[in-house]
Amino acid sequence: MRAPRETTLWLAWRLVIGRGWRRFTLVALFAVPVLLSAASLQVIGMLNLTGEQKVRSQLGGADLSVTAPGGGPSGPAVLPVPPAGAGQVLQGRSSPAFPLVLSGTTQQVGYRETDWSSPLASGLLRTLTGRLPAAADEIVLSRTLAEDNHLGPGDSVVFPWAPASAKDARVVGTVEDPTAYRARFAAGGPGLFARWDDHGHGALLGLATTWLVKTDPATGTELANAARGRRWQVVTRASLSSARTLLDAQPGLLAVPGAATVLFGAAAAFSLRMRRLNRQLGLLSAVGFSGDRLVRLARTGGAAAVTAGTAAGLVGGVLLGQAARPLVRQAVQRDLGAFSLPFTALGLLALGAVASGVAGIWLPTRAARTSSVRERLTRAPRPTGRSRRRTVVAATGALGGLALLFAATQDAGVVGAVGSVLLVAAALAALPDALHLLARFAARLPLSGRFALRDLDRERRRPVAAIASSALAVVLAVGAATFVASQTERDRTSYVGSRHLDQVEVPLRCTEPSAAVLAAFRGVVGDTVPVEAVQSVVPKGAGPRTEGNRLSVPKAVLRAGPLQPGIVAVVDTGAQFRDLTGRTPTPREWTALTGQRVLVLDPDLPDGLTGAVLYAQARREDPGLQVAVDTVRSDPVDPATLVQAKAVMTGAAARAKDLDVFTDGYRATLPATPSADLEERLGRALEPLGVPTSDLHVERGYRPPLPARWSVMLTIGAAVALLSAMTAVGGAAQELRPRLLLLRVIGFPGGVQRRVLAVQAAVIVGLAMLIGTLGGWLVAGSQLWPQHVPVVLPWPLVLATALGVTALAAAAAAALRPRTGTRLRER
Repeated sequence: MRAPRETTLWLAWRLVIGRGWRRFTLVALFAVPVLLSAASLQVIGMLNLTGEQKVRSQLGGADLSVTAPGGGPSGPAVLPVPPAGAGQVLQGRSSPAFPLVLSGTTQQVGYRETDWSSPLASGLLRTLTGRLPAAADEIVLSRTLAEDNHLGPGDSVVFPWAPASAKDARVVGTVEDPTAYRARFAAGGPGLFARWDDHGHGALLGLATTWLVKTDPATGTELANAARGRRWQVVTRASLSSARTLLDAQPGLLAVPGAATVLFGAAAAFSLRMRRLNRQLGLLSAVGFSGDRLVRLARTGGAAAVTAGTAAGLVGGVLLGQAARPLVRQAVQRDLGAFSLPFTALGLLALGAVASGVAGIWLPTRAARTSSVRERLTRAPRPTGRSRRRTVVAATGALGGLALLFAATQDAGVVGAVGSVLLVAAALAALPDALHLLARFAARLPLSGRFALRDLDRERRRPVAAIASSALAVVLAVGAATFVASQTERDRTSYVGSRHLDQVEVPLRCTEPSAAVLAAFRGVVGDTVPVEAVQSVVPKGAGPRTEGNRLSVPKAVLRAGPLQPGIVAVVDTGAQFRDLTGRTPTPREWTALTGQRVLVLDPDLPDGLTGAVLYAQARREDPGLQVAVDTVRSDPVDPATLVQAKAVMTGAAARAKDLDVFTDGYRATLPATPSADLEERLGRALEPLGVPTSDLHVERGYRPPLPARWSVMLTIGAAVALLSAMTAVGGAAQELRPRLLLLRVIGFPGGVQRRVLAVQAAVIVGLAMLIGTLGGWLVAGSQLWPQHVPVVLPWPLVLATALGVTALAAAAAAALRPRTGTRLRER
């Protein structure tokens, strides 16, 4: 005979947890969020490189690097070089936007150059095919760049601005940056940039000079301090090694959501499980089990299920994360961090999951003590306290609304978060009434829909528990998506481009204005799209200051009192004015322009200012010409206009002041968003006419990259939402199994059972998606409204996802119909 403690454990495992599919679904309810959180911790951990990997990829064999803007030869002369014999210095050049002719068009790519044979450069690049460049006419391409342009060893690339005899460089291999995702760059051999002679385009290319230095610690510290004094960038081994990863800084990033999901899942599962165990608990009471012993029995079973699910989830998550390592490596196409278990985060996840699970089962298991034997054996319904619940819902919703209003007006983000949580809780508490309303409108539905909705109303604890367990995951996913979308929209709207949105400009840097260029431009954008000349005021007789770059001609600038000097654009027609400013000129503005006055666009121009002049210097050795002008302040213009010009005047007014009009290029304003291949089509049309593709400018607005942390959070949130919904539906179908078997015994066909399960799954997941979407929007808004950031939710994506998950859950539930041969064990 078993001892009392052994009997309690045996009953807890067999009775409370159940057998077969029921046991699996109960344990899976706790294991799934832990598994996803543990696997996500592994993925985030492998995305974070170790300190040694960072040092190797950025410093190679050096102790520190010093980066200064510019690519001129004066850099090494001003670098505090260690004494001879005390260290080594390796100089290199880099540019984030370097023009190379690839596949017949000029493309902007990253560029690096150094002596790759030096030990200090070891580890900066990894050779995939061929070898690293060793001569001034050799170059290697990154794998992504080579694949996109179908290039490899033996092919050639061209620098468009080099002398004709030195334009080509031979490709000797393909490489990859061990730490960069799909990087598009070229790496030249030592001396290639000097051979390509930039003709003064250094500032245009954004060149930087970097020195890798290997020296003793004292000299390295002195060198770093001297470089920082010049405002140069300094990277040391210590700064790279001590950088904290995301998991180091926020170990609870995924442990907290995982534990919270377990908490809701445990409360939901055991609230329903205690309802289903009434008859069994009544039989145990009849044979002498006390209420306290029944509570211990229920809590022991719950704790065993939580512990088993957490352990299985941890082990499965670690194994799943490591199994996904090759897929992650293929997706990011860069090196991953060394294998290491984030013990702190995993420990927090395990403790949080167990504690949350036990807390979630604590209150529902009290039903084992508070109900009578008659209630347990007959399942007599207890008073629901509907009026009291509605009072609680109204009070909770009112408090949440007031908290959100206070947070939005007083910039209190914490209060707003509390308010959003209260509103979500009020919505969950109102679910029984929502199910009752659905049941009242079910009379006109077919038999399966009527049975499904009325059964949900009769057994409200089951759907409410399932909805609550999956709504939290949806709140997390939608909240993260809303936060990211809102921040992105804020960055986009606050971004000030160099042109107006959807404008396309063709700068004439290497060729003169011509009807052929204009016709080719119109042929791509369309004959109905207005194309205007971009013109500015220049000194009379001025020529380019840099050979091969006609845009280097000096421009006349306006000097007017306290205003910053700025260039003056030329507008001769209303269409040109609209092309520059995005609006038509007012009668007052047009009168000033046709009266040969200078229309100042800067809103800071003081009223009644006199003494404004146009300053023009045709050559550096000339003293310059100052021409007095009469100015008028324009009506307000947008920031993008002020980026392009400080003032405008007509060509006739400029010539009257003995100045010239210079055509910088052509610009078109598209009626719709530019197509993704517009640059490519323009390049094919204009490259033969001397307009490099790299010079073209298409203003698409600012699209900031999605931070890696939020990418992971969105992916995890979506996965948790889907799996939580499927787990909840599976558990609900399992608990509905006795009634479905009863329908089968009565004679209803299997199709009715499938439709009942599908309707109930659609209602459960649909309500969870609705509450989760609104809750996520409120949670994100509670943090964004105090910052005065408009809340933007990607509704098409969210609605498509919600409908897809709901349909998938309904289809999966229909496949869970009980087998015909299963015995009817419960009434």
